[in-house]
Amino acid sequence: MANDPALALTVLGTGDAFATGGHPHSCYLLEPIGEGESECHAALIDCGPTAVPMLQGMAFDLAEIDLVLLTHHHGDHIAGVAFLYLNYQFLFQRNRPLTVAGPPGTEEKCEEIFRASYGETADLMKRRFDLEYIELEDGAEREILGLAILPGRVTHMRKGIPFGYRIGWQGRALGLSGDTEWDENLIALAEETDIFLMECYTADKKIPFHTSLKDLEREGSRLRTRRLLLTHMGEDVRRLAAPGESPFEAARDGQRIEF
Repeated sequence: MANDPALALTVLGTGDAFATGGHPHSCYLLEPIGEGESECHAALIDCGPTAVPMLQGMAFDLAEIDLVLLTHHHGDHIAGVAFLYLNYQFLFQRNRPLTVAGPPGTEEKCEEIFRASYGETADLMKRRFDLEYIELEDGAEREILGLAILPGRVTHMRKGIPFGYRIGWQGRALGLSGDTEWDENLIALAEETDIFLMECYTADKKIPFHTSLKDLEREGSRLRTRRLLLTHMGEDVRRLAAPGESPFEAARDGQRIEF
């Protein structure tokens, strides 16, 4: 039914750390819609440097974002918080607190990035919006603003803890791998999801901490999701994942899916 509770996923970017081919960094907007009530008007999943320009380009009201959920602390996934905070400080008046959640160290890293980017604003001005940080634990599901969020540690970095997530709301579920090489924890994060966003950086070349098409050809059937979408793609993956060229569907920059 049209008014049934649902989730809307907007793909703000599918690019790798280099923004290869001009593709925005991997980032996603998740919006609960329909009659189901949610404290979260919109959640931003990761926030790289291209996140705010993509949202501004689609005339999205940044004040609608109640949650920023970070997978890990690499720049292409977190550096955009400086621009988000700057907008809230000067342009977009918030009437609700902003929650930023992620792996251990999230508060320290976000504040460090904001201060490094706009030190005078961070140090000399009173913050004009309420901000709450939540640092999540591996395997411990937590409800945040009505969303059930399950973090699962994946394999991506030697320092710090990277997470993939399963996000549930009103019987709908989105999963995402974050950046990772193949990891057995992905199976639980993908279980019974409507959509699972799977990073796939290379075609067959083995690069530490990243998944390849070859890995997914071997392991992908173990991801019990209704729809698998590739993201965080390098140039060779985009070419091979073109329609009709691959059994895997590639997410598209700007794509919107309601489920």
